[in-house]
Amino acid sequence: MNFDAIIQRVWPSVRQRYLFPELPMPEVVETGDGDVCIQMKDKVIQLNAARLTALAEVMDIEDATAALLDHGVGHHAVCPWDFETHLKLYAALKPVLLDGARVKQVVEYFTDVVVDTHAVRERESKLPDVYRNAESSAVTDVIRALYQRLWGENLGVDDRAEVDRLARIPYLDASQWGDSLRTFAQVIAPLIEQTEEQGRGGMMGDVQQYSADELAAGLAQFAERGVYAFREMVRDFKDELEDADAMPNMGRGKGAASDADLLFYMARASAFRLPVQTMPMEKVGGLHPHSHSPWEIGKPVQHIDVWTSFGRVMPGISQMWNWRDGETHGNGDGVPDSVIMVDSSGSMVDPCREISHAVLGAGCAADAYLRRGKRVAVYNFSDARAGGKEVLDFSRDRKRVFFALCRYFGGGTALHLPDLQPLLKNHADIFLITDMQITNLDALMQFLMGRENRVTAVHVAQNRDAQRFRQRADAADHMCVYAVERAEDIPNIVLSEVEARFHGAD
Repeated sequence: MNFDAIIQRVWPSVRQRYLFPELPMPEVVETGDGDVCIQMKDKVIQLNAARLTALAEVMDIEDATAALLDHGVGHHAVCPWDFETHLKLYAALKPVLLDGARVKQVVEYFTDVVVDTHAVRERESKLPDVYRNAESSAVTDVIRALYQRLWGENLGVDDRAEVDRLARIPYLDASQWGDSLRTFAQVIAPLIEQTEEQGRGGMMGDVQQYSADELAAGLAQFAERGVYAFREMVRDFKDELEDADAMPNMGRGKGAASDADLLFYMARASAFRLPVQTMPMEKVGGLHPHSHSPWEIGKPVQHIDVWTSFGRVMPGISQMWNWRDGETHGNGDGVPDSVIMVDSSGSMVDPCREISHAVLGAGCAADAYLRRGKRVAVYNFSDARAGGKEVLDFSRDRKRVFFALCRYFGGGTALHLPDLQPLLKNHADIFLITDMQITNLDALMQFLMGRENRVTAVHVAQNRDAQRFRQRADAADHMCVYAVERAEDIPNIVLSEVEARFHGAD
């Protein structure tokens, strides 16, 4: 059976019913986790060949193909449509159900009901014919009985008492999805547990339908719920995130952050994103034709474009060229690379135990420079002379940068200044985040005073050493110091300074 030819025939009408979503031509695969899935790469809907072959024996194959495509497109266009919404549904149920695997199954069944009901009620889908021929199980029989009530179609299953509560849920009201999901779970979750049903619910996969950008946006939004909720979510979605290459997977070692915590700071920092300025343009002289506008009496006749004016010189009909100066990109945007120095001594917060605003602030600075295409070096220190340090040379690798920032050593506080010498040869911007309780603070001040690099220091405690540092920095034009009363203010302070530097360069 030529499935590709069938898809070619039915796909245009499916797209039309869903107002032409930006999806490529679907394909049929020999293996898969369910009847339909959307691969993250290129958003290609994949239909299971075995399921189509089975449906072809009991219904029109074009109707079956279109119905499965309705389901796939619906997950892209109706529910949950992006990873952020998927995680919101997960978050609504996780505190109630606790078991992450069970939460994911219930969410997938719920989104299937939303998508299928929308397809049948709003898009006149042939999905009822598909569900008349679905495999029987404790959960799917309840879902099919629910569909009989919602759609008014006989799907060949007995009515069930459990359906009474399910049928009252407003599945198509997105504003009530959180409450609706919790009510749905009260009926469906016990059935899944009693039957020990394994695997994914419904027809779709987990997070494989989302693009890398959608995953990043969803993670950034979910990170606002806090490090503990984020850590739980990553544990529940670990396999899927690894398959999507969204996990850092940086390994373990002394002072190493867990992958979940590292991902939290990467996601949280991206939420503070600065707008990237375009590269400045330089005038190169000369004029060139750029666009058309109608010619009017009094405007230069020699600027009329005869090829678009039908050979006529008539006001409002003839088209004239608008001319503009030639421009080209400049040699650079004037922003240097950045060196971020972050204190991870015992007096600073361990980023793996609670949220470290110092690490988050450092991550915000790193994120801003990396998004400008610049390189970032990291000097993470506690007692550097005793080996409590992480030194990363200039890199554009976001995962390596955040891994270096998130390491926590504890112990004393001392820098090994020779470590910094190789990082400061290219006039990179310097960001220092510390509580200033550094044993060799005088040596550090003298070292920074002798540099030409722009230095921004943020200290998170008020003490005599911090006051002394501020007094010395006041005499240097290339240094500025911020005293922080609340640690949570660090990210905004750092971003304000970075933004000022970017605008100054532009």
